[in-house]
Amino acid sequence: MSDGKNTIAQKSAPRKGDAAGKASPEQVRRFQEAQARKAAMEAPTLKAAKDIVPNESRVAQFVSHFAIETADTDELIGTGDAIVRDQFNILYPVLVNQIRGDDNLTALKMHLDRIVDALVRSAIGAANFYETRRQIARDARDQFANEHRDQDRMGVDGGENQVVKLARIAAVNGVKAYSVTCVAEGACRAYAELMGEEWKAYQKTRSKQPVDEKATAAMLDALGI
Repeated sequence: MSDGKNTIAQKSAPRKGDAAGKASPEQVRRFQEAQARKAAMEAPTLKAAKDIVPNESRVAQFVSHFAIETADTDELIGTGDAIVRDQFNILYPVLVNQIRGDDNLTALKMHLDRIVDALVRSAIGAANFYETRRQIARDARDQFANEHRDQDRMGVDGGENQVVKLARIAAVNGVKAYSVTCVAEGACRAYAELMGEEWKAYQKTRSKQPVDEKATAAMLDALGI
């Protein structure tokens, strides 16, 4: 085959990740992660955040290896607990009214629902951001197999190399995500004790499957529209 034909063949061949070719593992992973984040935000749960964030033991390693500032776990959980309890106590006489001699907690419950919802969503957002940074650091580490790599070379003026920098960024955001999730956990615990039920995110009732265009046209025709 001539050089010209070789060039044309190379240009026409599907590239890695092209629409005409097979998606790369990284593209598949990013798509799956985006889908998971979307699903988590549609029906946020504390578990969704806790499944992603580092546990207390790993956070301790982050703090030790990277000298990151952190807060006490019990204090963080206590903060979330207080957020809910304080508003429950202060707003109880304002938002609770009596119906047939019984306290109607509907308005107070709706308010606390929104407070906890915001904290849980914040935890999920922080958890997803940490996971993204962790994946970036992992991918940089995996590139060590490349003989032309430079990620593990010493940085300018003897500073950290690129992989260590990315690992530090991931660790910092891991501590942040863990802290915010602890606050959300405290809020969920307080809500359960005060309301007598576990907190669940409000979900709109999904309408029935939309009718297809042909059925819609038939309906409109019947109405003379």
